[in-house]
Amino acid sequence: MAASDILVFFSNVMASLIILFYYLLFFAKGYTHPIRKLVSILFVFLVIHIFIAITNADHLVAITVLGILPVVDIFCCRSRIYNLLMIIPAFLFYALTAIFPMFIIPLITRNDFGELYGVSSLTLPGLIWDLGLTVLLTGTYVVSLRKKIELRLNFLEVAGFFAFFIFALFMLLSIGIYNDTLDFKMSVVFDVSATFFMLAIFLAYWSYLIIARDRANRKRDAAHAQNYLTMQLESLELEETNHQEIKLLKHDLRNHLQVIQELCNTKQYAQMESYISELSGQPMLAKNFCITGNQAADTVISIKKASADSVGIRLTCEGDFAWLGTLSPIDVCTVFSNLLDNALEGAKDSAEPYIAINGKDHEHFYTIAFSNSVCEPVKIRNNSVKTSKADKKHHGLGLSSVDAVIRKYNGSYTLQCKDMVFRVQAVFPKK
Repeated sequence: MAASDILVFFSNVMASLIILFYYLLFFAKGYTHPIRKLVSILFVFLVIHIFIAITNADHLVAITVLGILPVVDIFCCRSRIYNLLMIIPAFLFYALTAIFPMFIIPLITRNDFGELYGVSSLTLPGLIWDLGLTVLLTGTYVVSLRKKIELRLNFLEVAGFFAFFIFALFMLLSIGIYNDTLDFKMSVVFDVSATFFMLAIFLAYWSYLIIARDRANRKRDAAHAQNYLTMQLESLELEETNHQEIKLLKHDLRNHLQVIQELCNTKQYAQMESYISELSGQPMLAKNFCITGNQAADTVISIKKASADSVGIRLTCEGDFAWLGTLSPIDVCTVFSNLLDNALEGAKDSAEPYIAINGKDHEHFYTIAFSNSVCEPVKIRNNSVKTSKADKKHHGLGLSSVDAVIRKYNGSYTLQCKDMVFRVQAVFPKK
């Protein structure tokens, strides 16, 4: 195989990988990190490219590029319909960052546009450009993992890149027009300046996205920390109240025992049984806090159980929770407080209100599930539930906070509503 053919092969491979990076980093919603599936897809993808390189079937390159994204969408993402539509912006991103420079280079160097599809002078610059973009995208991915940054763009951010796409297209047309009216030196200066200007804007916006998300993460972490401290204060107040109730109960316990003894001596067994039953029903004796062994989880559960008891909701907790120690206390508090708040809201009007928490330690991952009874079926779309409250701006944020924590540990969660029971199950992979 000639050196030029090798350059074309690597350029085609990296061009396809760049589109895949754009898709996964910015557009794939609910990407579940199934590494084995993704590696298998990439392996088949590389095999196809090797076949293309051997047979010179260049027309298969487009088929490979177009086919790889739907395959990733089917096997590696949850929101498949949404992600299929996002293939279009992924290609626009590729056109913006890779194809445009390949048009600008012949404008500056006065080469023929036909060289874009050959193995002439554009092959090596194209390879270098694709390699640079691959390094940039890989670096972005590594930074996002280390800083726990969610890179998927929202609608306004995608619209911003579309606006830049139109701007870059206008600049490209301007370069083509001015090249015909200016002398060679001036046109080269203009072309290089315009290219540098477009590149600077793109990198500035790229950096802004990373910095803005990092700030949002810090703000969210501060809010979680504040919520954790609030829970700790509530726990201390609840503990103080419990101590006071125990003191009062201890003070009256001798009198209660004397009454029971007298009823026993006089053989008033029915009255004695009624008296003991009434005494056992006192809140302090009836309380049975769920103990997980994790201080943060126990703090939240004790507070939420007091709220559940006050409205007649039965709250139970069982399973293995030792693994919660692998999560930070603030994150544990965020998950438990938000999911229990949602469960309390959903169970309060049901026929037999209850909330159940279950934790398990599997071979390769941990799971925790929150189940609660509901009064009517909950509609779930794209693994999310729309808030039923009028103030949608400030409600329905609980699952978003939980989702941020779960993604922080490369986990995932699923929602299910079946037989009037709503269930949230979170999966945390073992390191």
